[in-house]
Amino acid sequence: MDRTPDPEGTTYEPGVPSVRELAPSIVFGALVPLGVYYAVRHHVHSDAQALIIAGIFPVAWILFGVIRTRQFDFIGGIVLFGFVVGVVTSTLLGGNAYVLKARDSVFTAVFGLICIISVFLPGRPAIFYVGRYLSAGNDPEKKVAFDELHELPTGRRTFRILTMVWGVGLLIECSARLILALPSVLSTGAFLAISPVVSGVCIGSMFIFTVIYSNRSRAQATALLLAEAESPALPIPPAEP
Repeated sequence: MDRTPDPEGTTYEPGVPSVRELAPSIVFGALVPLGVYYAVRHHVHSDAQALIIAGIFPVAWILFGVIRTRQFDFIGGIVLFGFVVGVVTSTLLGGNAYVLKARDSVFTAVFGLICIISVFLPGRPAIFYVGRYLSAGNDPEKKVAFDELHELPTGRRTFRILTMVWGVGLLIECSARLILALPSVLSTGAFLAISPVVSGVCIGSMFIFTVIYSNRSRAQATALLLAEAESPALPIPPAEP
């Protein structure tokens, strides 16, 4: 395999989305539910009912995306599954609002633990597969190109460090949200307003670290490969008579 770095080629960045790509998720995942909650809270009997109604809009946005693209997004599937589990669990517990507020944090905690555990297992760590999914999708050629990143001189170490950072960061984000979701800490309305900010700061910080660290690793890999390509080949000793 030719490992000469391509200046215009792929990087280590595991699918960093742009602000434009994130905007619909921010609107339909945070702002709309907050507005709907305040609009319906005084017209229903409990926080749980208001949260369920507010949660319908992010779910509808995900389903709209599935219909529009004719593809079922893995992350969207987790959100849908979490919403259904949260509604069922809350109903079985007599309308428990904390379950509905904490449902997303459970999946965040699980994935954070998976990231940390995968660093100590043989094979590629979790963030490698997340990055390949976000960057290459189902394109076979892009998958092959992304796989080659792991085989570069700094590739293995880079993906393991990124995976550990995301694992620890997600557990911190999850813990903060679970504490803020407690009725004794914040009201439901305040939680809906503050929780996306906490998540945005934590995840945004990890994205920034990912970009900076992956670009530095790419530069190091490029330097190593260029040095390897420019080093003179060792002379082959003559065969003994």
